[in-house]
Amino acid sequence: MQEYLFLLNSFLLKRALLNYNINKMVLLFSNFSFGRNFLITILFFTVDSFSNSLVAEDNASNLPAIKKVKEGIYDFGGIIIDRKSNSVSIPAFSNQVNGLVEYAVVHEDGKIHESLFRTTVRPQLFHTSLLLLKFKPVEDFFQNLWSDDPKSIDYSENCFEILVSWEINGTNYEKEMENLSINQSRNGPIEKKSFIFTGSKMIEGTFLAESSGSILAIYADESAVMNNSDYDSSNDDVWIANKQEMPPLELPVLIRFHLPQ
Repeated sequence: MQEYLFLLNSFLLKRALLNYNINKMVLLFSNFSFGRNFLITILFFTVDSFSNSLVAEDNASNLPAIKKVKEGIYDFGGIIIDRKSNSVSIPAFSNQVNGLVEYAVVHEDGKIHESLFRTTVRPQLFHTSLLLLKFKPVEDFFQNLWSDDPKSIDYSENCFEILVSWEINGTNYEKEMENLSINQSRNGPIEKKSFIFTGSKMIEGTFLAESSGSILAIYADESAVMNNSDYDSSNDDVWIANKQEMPPLELPVLIRFHLPQ
């Protein structure tokens, strides 16, 4: 038991939850008699005792402390993690309401000229938040997508429900992310629940999503944290912003990512 706690603590401090080995640790702990929720309990229910930020060696940056807002709800660098609803929420701004797009959400230092929304939330923290909720990236998505003969794969069990909400003059609006972009070739939105957690890559100590700013891609991007599994995601010149459904330019919004049930 002490050996496992030592490994967990070392991993948290040295790799900041960003290496995919955390998924292996989740599987490891899930097999022991002291319960499948042991690992996530350690991560969340000891946050009140954390006095220092977790240190990330990669990208020479520090991860913020996880702050408990109330029972089951935590603030992680501006990201709200809700264990009860199994969701992650981030603040953002409406960034593009017409023209070609390749992304749904990027960091404000990313490719904002190609994205529906921009946010101050770091991709590295967003990726880590999904791992904290014990969700694993989909494997081999890009190998299949870029292959000479890509197969039709059902990703429905891995697809997130992503809702964008905003308020204008006292009226509240909420839209599914898929409806905010149109595929010009078929004159319709992204297929419902098409977004999956593919996970970004760590190359030579650099977390690619942190460098590129790519969080949620419409046109497939291996550096992005999440990607579009719609069959046309490999096409970079068919996706446009849905002006009729998008919130006004520069309006603040809240984006909620509900994990698959």
